[in-house]
Amino acid sequence: MRASARVALSRENKIMLIDYRELSSVKRAVEVEIPADAVSGEVKKVTSEFARQARIPGFRAGKVPLHVVKNRFLKEIQEEVVDRLLPRFFRDAVGEKSEKPVGNPELKRMDALSEGSPIKFLAEFEIKPKVELREYRGIRVSEPAIEVTEADVEAILERYRESASSYRPVTDRGAGKDDYVVIDLVSSADGMETQRSEKGHVRLGEDSPLPELHESLSGKRSGDQVVIEKSYGEDAVNEAFRGKNVRHEVTLQEIRVQEKPELNDEFARSAGPWEDLEAMRAKIREDLRRHRAQEALRGKRQQIGERLLETHEFDVPETMIEEELSHSLQNYARFLASQGVDIEKAEIDWRRVRDDFRGEAVKRVKRGLILEEIARKESLIVSDTEVDAEIRKAAHESKREFAEVRHRLQHDGGYEALRLTLSQDKAIEFLLGLAVVG
Repeated sequence: MRASARVALSRENKIMLIDYRELSSVKRAVEVEIPADAVSGEVKKVTSEFARQARIPGFRAGKVPLHVVKNRFLKEIQEEVVDRLLPRFFRDAVGEKSEKPVGNPELKRMDALSEGSPIKFLAEFEIKPKVELREYRGIRVSEPAIEVTEADVEAILERYRESASSYRPVTDRGAGKDDYVVIDLVSSADGMETQRSEKGHVRLGEDSPLPELHESLSGKRSGDQVVIEKSYGEDAVNEAFRGKNVRHEVTLQEIRVQEKPELNDEFARSAGPWEDLEAMRAKIREDLRRHRAQEALRGKRQQIGERLLETHEFDVPETMIEEELSHSLQNYARFLASQGVDIEKAEIDWRRVRDDFRGEAVKRVKRGLILEEIARKESLIVSDTEVDAEIRKAAHESKREFAEVRHRLQHDGGYEALRLTLSQDKAIEFLLGLAVVG
């Protein structure tokens, strides 16, 4: 459906809204005329500011005649005038509508600036969609039973033993299953830059990107070398290997045997603040139960979000999707960096990553908009005190001053964005309290 509203406002209001059109459910076009007196006034104001700062040979600072300044900096003055007028008159033009623009408007057409003449411009922009709420009380969710078995506890104890293990070099035999081997690896192929890896650690028999390695090294001793020829398909994890026949030259540097500590009271005291092994088991059991309860709660929250998406259908502005995608990609890049990946050097197809992330980004935006509307309807207000408490916690975790973090958020829009996020969280908790388990 397309709609068009033509409105002429008086010159006293310093604006003329020529046309306001609906391009889609979330996109609008607005045509505006900026009156000539507003243009002339802004030109004079900007020219005076330039004159105060202009440094022109033959004139004292601050004493340069305005006509000289205008001739010398005409292009810069015009650009500054436009940069000031367009956002202000765009904001005024759409301000009387009950719609909320999101992102920056896209300028489609604009008259050339001429002092003494009005300026017309046409801009397209997106708006926050109106969410018509469907029934959201009494959402049915399932809740898994929270159980912790002795096998679960033993698995955690085994992890502690793994982390406390020592590794003894062996030289009197060849490598075998469950041995840890230290290798140098050189991979080469036609049309590919040779890749080298030194002192890599591999556990024989464990899953790896190159399973042929285990059989090739079985029985080999320190100093032995093997060559593995392998053809890779287009789905290879290493992008450089895709569609190539790769030659892997492997040098076995060292064989090591893992030695785990004995599971007893002494081990429990060395592994943490426990008096004995039984106390360690009890704490592990308690932590597992608490963790699984948290997982069950997250699962119910996710189910509520999915039910809301199933019952609410509306278009989402591309601006909001792109913003959410940007956050997702930044988080993904930080995760890769935390895993030791050099983002600058890694061969990552960011376009494909973006495409993979898009579906979930759309869901998060839609879910957030629904929860935002529920919070508004149910008057789930987030106070400044609650926002400040969240900022204080984040500042403490990042070892920064609360006042500094708060000030930055208030000036870049992050403060109200955090309030919105907290209101969405309140809406989820509200829905959880009304949910039907079963």
